[in-house]
Amino acid sequence: MPGILCVVVLSVFTTTAATKASHGASPESLGTFNYDVRYKNGLINAKVATATITWEESKWQNRPAYHSSALVKAAPVFALFISSDYVAETYFSHSSLAPLYFINPFKYKGKACKYEYVFREDNKTIESISIDEDDEPEYETFPLDGRTMDLLSLLHFVRFLDLTPDSAPIKMQILMAGKSRDARILYKGIDEEKFPGISAEKILLEMTEHGLMENGSGNEIYIWRSPGPDRRLLALETELSSGAMFVRLRQE
Repeated sequence: MPGILCVVVLSVFTTTAATKASHGASPESLGTFNYDVRYKNGLINAKVATATITWEESKWQNRPAYHSSALVKAAPVFALFISSDYVAETYFSHSSLAPLYFINPFKYKGKACKYEYVFREDNKTIESISIDEDDEPEYETFPLDGRTMDLLSLLHFVRFLDLTPDSAPIKMQILMAGKSRDARILYKGIDEEKFPGISAEKILLEMTEHGLMENGSGNEIYIWRSPGPDRRLLALETELSSGAMFVRLRQE
């Protein structure tokens, strides 16, 4: 369960032409968006969590930036099986939408832990820091290539990416729990049935190495976004080894 909840909050953007998020962020894209997370398996159709994602103007080290936060709260009955809420924050360059910093604090077996990713433009690296209050920090380094990012950054990458039916698959690396996982993005076209009257765009995030769950399932995540200037994330769905998880924007 914790793994799949990450994709809900599951936002980068690149210096290469193949992955350029050329649409950019508009004033209409700002705001707070609330989602319901449901698990379905046969006759079971249960709301297991709520998710909130924000996208706002901010500053990072005294420079104009965008800030995104994500909070996933388990429904009361399911909170018994999840050690803590999922919380994450990411900062992006205001001019290029490139990621600058990501942090995900959490509790594991009662211990305070966190993952941090620092995107260093000066030496073109991503510094990964895994912290457990009882152990020394663990450090890893990944290339700052515009294709390697955390899940929250990836959601905003998909949100603002310009795609057409002729777009080739985009190879990515997803940072999860201090590790890098192979993935790719495929444009699936306009979906007239999922959200009638909206002409939502359907995109597949395919994790080619390992799925979101610890058992490897959840490797195909379908994402729907609005076609307007807000580029709002409307829904996410993924099949699990048993059942499926559905995330949908709440109509308020």
